[in-house]
Amino acid sequence: MGSFEFAPAPEQGKLTSFYDRNGYQSPALIAPLMRRNKREFGALPAVFDGEVTLTWRELIDAAARFAGFLSSRGVGPGDVVTWQVPNWWESLVVAYGIWAAGAISSPVVPIYREHELRAVLAAVRPACVVAPEEFRGRRHTEMIEEACRASGWQPAVRVVLRGRATGWTPFGDAMAGRGHLADGRDPDEPALVGFTSGTTSGAKGVVHSVRSFIASPLRSSRMMPTGWTDRSYMPAPVAHATGMLSAIAVPLFTGSSIVLRDRWDAEQAIDDIARYAVTSSAGAAVFIQELLDALDGRGMDRLALPGGYPCGGSSIPTSLAEAAEARGLIPARSFGMTECPGVTGSSPRLDPPEIRLATDGWVAAGCEVRVVGMSGEDVAVGEAGEFWIRGPQMALGYIDPEHTREGFDEAGWFRTGDLGRLQRHDVGDGEVRYSATVTGRVKEIINRGGEKISAREIEDVLVRHPAVAEAAVVSAPHDRLGEQPAAFVLFRPEIEVGFEDLAAFLKSTGLAPQKIPQVWRHVHEMPRTASGKVMKHVLQSQFAKPPVG
Repeated sequence: MGSFEFAPAPEQGKLTSFYDRNGYQSPALIAPLMRRNKREFGALPAVFDGEVTLTWRELIDAAARFAGFLSSRGVGPGDVVTWQVPNWWESLVVAYGIWAAGAISSPVVPIYREHELRAVLAAVRPACVVAPEEFRGRRHTEMIEEACRASGWQPAVRVVLRGRATGWTPFGDAMAGRGHLADGRDPDEPALVGFTSGTTSGAKGVVHSVRSFIASPLRSSRMMPTGWTDRSYMPAPVAHATGMLSAIAVPLFTGSSIVLRDRWDAEQAIDDIARYAVTSSAGAAVFIQELLDALDGRGMDRLALPGGYPCGGSSIPTSLAEAAEARGLIPARSFGMTECPGVTGSSPRLDPPEIRLATDGWVAAGCEVRVVGMSGEDVAVGEAGEFWIRGPQMALGYIDPEHTREGFDEAGWFRTGDLGRLQRHDVGDGEVRYSATVTGRVKEIINRGGEKISAREIEDVLVRHPAVAEAAVVSAPHDRLGEQPAAFVLFRPEIEVGFEDLAAFLKSTGLAPQKIPQVWRHVHEMPRTASGKVMKHVLQSQFAKPPVG
C-alpha cells in the first residue's frame, strides 16, 4: 500500500488549545459528523446532480459502502486515495467515503493532465486512485495509467466511474458491499492533501488535518448563517479548495444541500438557481461578470441570492462588485488560499457595502494578520506590505519540506505572497475590528527602474472602460528600466477599441504615466485555473527569452 510521510510546519500544534477554548476549532471527526447528518437530516436532500437527487441518508449510506470497499482492499489509516472526479454526485460519495475508511483524501481537479498527474502521484504515492473512464473527450483512466508509469508508482486499487477499464474496479461493484464508518484517527493527523492552483508557478501539495479543515465551515457558517434550509450552487470543481469547502465541508457541518454542475455556463446557472431555489453561490470575479452579461441578454433586472455570492481567490474590481450588488447577487469579497481558507470575509446579511465591496472583509475571528514591509519589519496600520497570517484553518504545511521552510517562519507565520493593507474600525463600546484589502501579489509587483508598480491597480482601472471585459497586467522586459507593465485585454463581444484609446483612457483617470502600459496584447480568452483565476505565469511566458544554444 501507499505510505505518507510528512513533517508539519513549526508551531502549528501549539495554538490548538487556544483555538479550541475560543470556539475557533473543533476536535470533531468526519464519521461522527456524517452519522449526525444522517440521523438529523436523513430525509432531506443533500446533493442535486441533474436528475439525480440523494438525501443525506442515501449519501451517507453510499459513502459508507465505498468506505467498506476500501477497507476490504486494505486501504485505511495512513493511506492516500487520489481522486479525479467531475462535479458528479459520485464525487461526494468518494470524498466522504475516503474519510469514513480513515484514509487521507487527495482530490485532483479534472483539468489536470499527465504532467500534473505525474507530480501528484509521485508526491502522495496513493494506495488507491478513482477516476471516470472519460470526461469531456479525455480518457482519464488512460491518463492516470500513463502518469503512474511515468511517476514510477503503481496504486494497488483503482476504481473507475461511469465506464470500464482493464484493471479497474467499476464504481457500481465497489458499492455492492457492506458499509463501514471508521471514526478515524487523531483530528490533528493529515486528512486532506490539496494542490494549489498554480497561478504564478507549479502547484504545491498542501496538507490539512480534520481539525483545520473543519475550522473553515465552523467560521463561515457564522459569517454567512447557513442551515439545513440553505442550498448552494457549485459549478467550480469539488476537488478545488472552493468546491471542497462549499460542497463538502459546509454541508457536512450544517446539513445544507448542494447543487452540482460539471461545467460552468451562466445561462444554465440562472435556470438552475430558479429551479432548485438556490440561496447562495461562490466563485471568481469572471463568473459574476458572465452572470451579469447573461442577465442583460435575457432582459432580467435581478437574480436573487439571499445568502450572497462570496467572491475570493481572485481580485474583483469594486465597480463589478457594485454592479452585482445592484442586481441582487450580494457579493462579498474575501481573502484566503488553499493553505488557509477564509482569512478575511464578510456577511452578505450583516455587513454594509463599504466593507463587502470596497475591502476584502473583516479579519476572521481567531486569525492573525501581520503586514510586513520589504525589510521584514511590521508596518503601521494603513500602510501596505506583505500579509503574514496565522489562524485555526491553517494547513499543517506542505508535502515538500522545502516548501514548508520557505512558506513558514519559526513562529508558525505563513508568508502569503499577497500584498495589502489593514484598516482599523472603531465599532463601538471600545471594540476594534480590522478590515483587509489585498492590493496585489509580491510576484506581480513590476519593478520599473526601482519604482514598484502594482499590476492590480492598473487592472482595476482598465476594467472600468466599457469595451474591456477583463484585463491582466504582467511585467515585460524593458531595455533600460528592467521591467515595464504589459496589459492583456479581453474585449466585450462586438466591442473593440484601439490600444491607444485604452492608454488615453488610463491617462484620463489620472493614472501616473509610468503605470500606463506601452506593451499591449489582445486575447480571445484568458488562461485559467479550475477555479477561474487567471494563470499569469502563462501570460508572462510570452516575454521569456529563448534559451541560448
